[in-house]
Amino acid sequence: MNLSRVLWSTSLTFAVILSAQSLSAQAVPSKEPSSTHIFPAGGRRGTVVPVRIGTEAMPPSANLRLWGDGVHAAELLGERSKPRYEPSARRPPRDADGVGANMSYPTEWASELSIAADAPLGAAAWRVTCGWGGTRVRPFLIGDLPEFIEAESNSTTERAERVTLPVTINGQIAGERDIDCFVFSATSGQVVVADVHAARIGSPLDPVVELFAVDGRKVRAEVRRVADDNVLSFRIPVAGDYVLQIANVSFRGGPEFVYRVTLSDVGHVSNVPKNDGHVENVPHDKPLTLPATIQGRFLNVTSEDSFRIAAKKDDFVAIECRPASSSSVAMPLVSIEDATGRTLAKASSAESADRACLIEWKAPADGEYRLRVRDLQHGTRGGSEFAYRLSVRQAQPDFQLSLSADYANVTQGSRTDLDLTVKRFGGFTGPIELSLAGLPEGVTFEPPRVADNQTSLKLAFKAIDNTRPTDATVRVSGKAMIANQPVEYLANVASLAEATAAIANTVQLTVQHKPIFKLTCNEAYQYGHRGTIYPYAMQIERLGGFDGEIHLQLCERQVQDLDGIEVVETLIAPGVTEFKNRVYLPETMHASVQHHCRPYSQAWATFTDKWGQRQSMLSICDKRNMIRTMPTVVKLKSLNDSVTARPGATVRCQLVLDRTANFDGAMDIELVEPETRSDFTAERVRIEPGQTRAEVAVRIGASAKFPPDLSLKFRAVGQLREDVKVISEVAVPVRIEP
Repeated sequence: MNLSRVLWSTSLTFAVILSAQSLSAQAVPSKEPSSTHIFPAGGRRGTVVPVRIGTEAMPPSANLRLWGDGVHAAELLGERSKPRYEPSARRPPRDADGVGANMSYPTEWASELSIAADAPLGAAAWRVTCGWGGTRVRPFLIGDLPEFIEAESNSTTERAERVTLPVTINGQIAGERDIDCFVFSATSGQVVVADVHAARIGSPLDPVVELFAVDGRKVRAEVRRVADDNVLSFRIPVAGDYVLQIANVSFRGGPEFVYRVTLSDVGHVSNVPKNDGHVENVPHDKPLTLPATIQGRFLNVTSEDSFRIAAKKDDFVAIECRPASSSSVAMPLVSIEDATGRTLAKASSAESADRACLIEWKAPADGEYRLRVRDLQHGTRGGSEFAYRLSVRQAQPDFQLSLSADYANVTQGSRTDLDLTVKRFGGFTGPIELSLAGLPEGVTFEPPRVADNQTSLKLAFKAIDNTRPTDATVRVSGKAMIANQPVEYLANVASLAEATAAIANTVQLTVQHKPIFKLTCNEAYQYGHRGTIYPYAMQIERLGGFDGEIHLQLCERQVQDLDGIEVVETLIAPGVTEFKNRVYLPETMHASVQHHCRPYSQAWATFTDKWGQRQSMLSICDKRNMIRTMPTVVKLKSLNDSVTARPGATVRCQLVLDRTANFDGAMDIELVEPETRSDFTAERVRIEPGQTRAEVAVRIGASAKFPPDLSLKFRAVGQLREDVKVISEVAVPVRIEP
């Protein structure tokens, strides 16, 4: 709902608090800024791509950081973008205290990426930062095929958007009932491949991809996994048009549910080609001479490979088995057995984040031992995509460092931690000296070393009070003495954009400015009618001498389904510390279920820091606005079930106010949708106190275009009391005159 055209009262007073008992605050899921997506998720070389970048808890004028040869963008994000999405079906909201009730409502910002004609194929990388902090690194894919960007509504076969193969389709499952449909022509016997990117670009979408003939018959797909995404192959039975449907497997949707599908008649080329030295059928009980490396595949559901290893007592053997590449779906299990079949050691890739399993084993006696390798899905699945790489060697002392995240935020005068994991091999137990390259001035780290036999620790970044807010690329490395020789390794850092060499295995560190204000309120239940704007008292604590204006808005992170609740964006004047937050309680809220609302608000401000840098900061309120909702006091209705219209005509709509004894005031009625004011216009109509009827004449332009499912939406606005607005809406369906 667009509330900007309603004339809000500027004279607001405290509402009567009927329950003064304070409640314990339920924390918002996170106050740290984050990115959720970029749409479209990629672009073609030699083009300029308008994009929308999704964030949470990020103020305007944030910085866009970009890495990638031949890819450029403005340094600051543009204006907030408000596209129209396929609406979600209304259903009772989840309770705010229920498990999984946290909800996200990302904001999208406009930007534009310019891709050079010779930009490398693959992934560029981006993140967003501001004085409040920075986000994780995400990929932006660069291709060389024509690009197609979906336009809503395309949720039915009749509205399917036509594409021509080969093409890369970019879409969003932005509503819970959103289904994206695309139609293309294909010939009999043609193999069409749909390579889906969702998990690989950090999307929460779990896509369901299906292909149908125009008569509704489903085309069978052969599916293989690439990382956590599907690649589907369809053999076209007869020539004609076919509809590709993309949806989410669960009842979820939102702007962050992005995908990118390359649709072509060229077979998918795996990152591990079949002629790369893999052994398709490993001989049973194949003898191994150490060191040995085997590349194999679990080609069917019963595939299992075994090897014989001759060892002497106390031989120290290292066995590592992992997927052959990121495109392999294998999850190997390995075990060592003695001559009687007794298991001496075993490991599973399910216990490791990188799906690698490692056994370091000492032979208990001279003899021959069996090494068995199978997949976690043995007996259920198998195929050429189940490729693994097995390494068997004498164990050598060594180590490996891994960090838990590719970004960190540290506030001036404070500290932040990242988990550092140490894998030790071959009996190595010694200390490891840590060093960090790229730390900004004023930022230090601790501890300086990993202690003897330590396998995990908190790596802390510490910033002094006078540290200049900035962004930095930091590399973490460790050095140790092994066999009297210095050995040094860079820490591994998992990232969605790990293919971008410029920032591979780095931590993007943002030094945050100290907060310049805090937002708070009293968590005590108050009462407001549905269909009103309720003034909720809030306070601002101004910090560090900041006395500028502050912009208040709805928080993107909530602990319950908002069910249409909004916060009217408000400009808080300089110096103000107490104000009213105007919470809109829609008349459509579930009357019997959503008996209360508990929205979080956030506020942002801009200022220039002591180094002359223009900063944008944000604060999320530490408490909720607690409002119990009461029935509506008035309802705008239409006496017309529908109206008939044509270009150039005037449509007269008969409206009526269904009043209660609680409201007898005047209301102003205006046309709010369609939004194309040049094609659909109407004068504002006033219903005086005590009256109930009004007629609104809607003039339609001679060249007006009628979108599907056209309705005329009217809004009535009145005053319940000095500080409370009343709002009611009605939509009148339009039938197009033949």
